[in-house]
Amino acid sequence: MTRKTNKNRNLWSTSILVPAAAILCLASLGQPALAQTVKSTDTSASSDNTADPNLSPTDTDTTSAAAAGDTAKKGPLFSADDISEATVSQRDNLRTGAISDRENSIDSLRRKPAEADPSGIRIGSFILRTSIGNGIGVERTVSGGTSSTRSYLQTDGKGELVSDWDLHELRVTGEGVWQKNIGGSGETNPSANLDASLRLDVDRLTTLKLTGGYHFYRETSTDPNSISGANVQSGVNQLSGGIEAKREFGQFRGTVGATVTRSIYGAATLNDGTNYSMSDRNETTGELRLRVGYQISPALTPFVEGNAGRLFYDQTLDRSGYNRSASYVGLKAGTELDLGEKLRGELAAGYRTMTFRDSRLPSINALTIDGSATWSPLRGTDVTLGVSTGMDPSTTSGVSGSTYYALNAAIAHEMIDRLVARLSGTATFWNFKPAGTIANEHEFVADMGLTWSMNSSVDLAGDLIWDRTEFQNAGNSTVWKAIASIRVKR
Repeated sequence: MTRKTNKNRNLWSTSILVPAAAILCLASLGQPALAQTVKSTDTSASSDNTADPNLSPTDTDTTSAAAAGDTAKKGPLFSADDISEATVSQRDNLRTGAISDRENSIDSLRRKPAEADPSGIRIGSFILRTSIGNGIGVERTVSGGTSSTRSYLQTDGKGELVSDWDLHELRVTGEGVWQKNIGGSGETNPSANLDASLRLDVDRLTTLKLTGGYHFYRETSTDPNSISGANVQSGVNQLSGGIEAKREFGQFRGTVGATVTRSIYGAATLNDGTNYSMSDRNETTGELRLRVGYQISPALTPFVEGNAGRLFYDQTLDRSGYNRSASYVGLKAGTELDLGEKLRGELAAGYRTMTFRDSRLPSINALTIDGSATWSPLRGTDVTLGVSTGMDPSTTSGVSGSTYYALNAAIAHEMIDRLVARLSGTATFWNFKPAGTIANEHEFVADMGLTWSMNSSVDLAGDLIWDRTEFQNAGNSTVWKAIASIRVKR
């Protein structure tokens, strides 16, 4: 709801409160008070007014009638069932409290969710939000002393379907990117993501969450497991499903969950046009996790989390004759921080180990650090930070795999009305085991962009992206991208 000025509040007081008071006085002739507590106050006031000699006979009769109505009927004038949320939400002149209270509250400086994103189409008890963008881009790649340039068209779409229920929530999100080269040559990067989650509010202290998803992406030539010299790298299809239960036990917080992920690798296309099968990488991963936390205060909840999983490959042996099925366990400790819209997130550190069935492949052991945070230092500025640790089995003979650490940061700032500047960066470090068998790899990405909202339905955006991959004791690769796009949303 848009903030009213002092002038508007005076007009509100004159044009709304006075007629409203008159209507309520008329309604009180045959109706009870708004609530029991208010009724008692009104009855006492009525008695005082009846005894006041300054009241006119008309005033006395009106007051007595109201008191008689209070005695005859004990119910409220308007019950909670009579006033629906839809009716309340349509009122534009609701009281917002004292000016001093609003100015001292950080919430008063921020738009409510409905104001921040008023888009969407109501479909029964669901709200659907969609957008589609079209753009044109240019990309230049320099690798190993050679360079290539391509220009391309890009279409991307996003959609979100969210339930509007009093209890439980169903949320379905999807997005996809399609590219086509219109000049030069180079790798295209299509992707698709579809995620669904159903939260069931079992009771006041217990929630159950069911999740499912589908993801598609194409490996890049700089991926540690990509095929050297391939014209088109493998496309990866991932299916996932999970269940998670959360429960509060006084100050304790408990979470238990399980996930299953299925990865299917498509064939890579070599420079001579032949297909190179990657079916020996098809695998299924199952994981169990348990977290226990203790809420010291609403803002601080330390926790301990453990997880264990198994990795199964469809083929017992890969193309090099190694059995890469494995098991892993991890343990970490950290804390959750919740300062409302100002700052929230979590950070944890721990240890993780992965052991392979093939004794020729040494275990991968690593210290881990994981966390994320969202920070809003002032209105119109949002900052996100993240760090994560993962393990990735290798496809190279004699190499177990790698531990990777990813750092990311992003800031979005509303420079002027409807113009938002964006800046983000990511750094990823791969360390292979055994050390020295494959050159460690580092990747750095920076993205600068502007988005101008022409109106509530159309956005114009421009991005400049720098992507550099460094191979220890090997050549480096640098990619520059520039893209301009227009997006229509509803």
